[in-house]
Amino acid sequence: MQFTNKSAVAAALMLSFAASCMVSAQTPFKKDEAIISWYGDEFHGRPTSSGEIFDMTALTAAHKNLPFGTILEVTNLANGKKVSVRVNDRGPFVEDRELDVSKAAAQELDIITSGTARASIVQTGTVASPAASAPAVTALAALEPAADKARSAEPVLSEKPVGVTWRIQLGSFTREENATRLVVKLRSDGFSPAFEKTETMTRVVLAAVPDAELAAVKEKLAKTGYRDYLVRQESW
Repeated sequence: MQFTNKSAVAAALMLSFAASCMVSAQTPFKKDEAIISWYGDEFHGRPTSSGEIFDMTALTAAHKNLPFGTILEVTNLANGKKVSVRVNDRGPFVEDRELDVSKAAAQELDIITSGTARASIVQTGTVASPAASAPAVTALAALEPAADKARSAEPVLSEKPVGVTWRIQLGSFTREENATRLVVKLRSDGFSPAFEKTETMTRVVLAAVPDAELAAVKEKLAKTGYRDYLVRQESW
């Protein structure tokens, strides 16, 4: 009987420890004060690190490591203005900054002119990332003209792009942060890379390169020091 009681106590302690770990793991992200900035026109229409196409008119944000789909309430400490944003990108890649918000969010916070601000940041929820739920569609989204993006009558995949297109794979990584570093470098060199995720790997690619532009893209890659990559024709 004594052994049974000890076992029960041990089991209770283990359950309590496990529960405390779960609570700790689920503790919402919170920063009472942090530096935020914004980004817009330069990246509008380009793939984000999640694979979703960046829309500067949407209320989204870039964070270095919070999961895509994290919802954050951001408060400008200078004027009390608030906005809720969804994390769908990686950044900002500046040491003292915590968050990059979209242009639309920056307008809500009134930081367009200042560029940066002191803000409090609190996680209020999580939603599924559109890129995670429809990776094939987001890979094609960069091809669509703005007018086509507004249509919702039929899925993107129902239409085939005109002519041959190519996919250039520049890296394949087991650690997402390594893929993110390559994406940042490619963006700084003037490319528009995207992520392709599998269960174990994260690939960095230039997707849907038109046949007429392939030679020029390869030449630009060579000039900027990218020579180790894979090229294949995309199938539709």
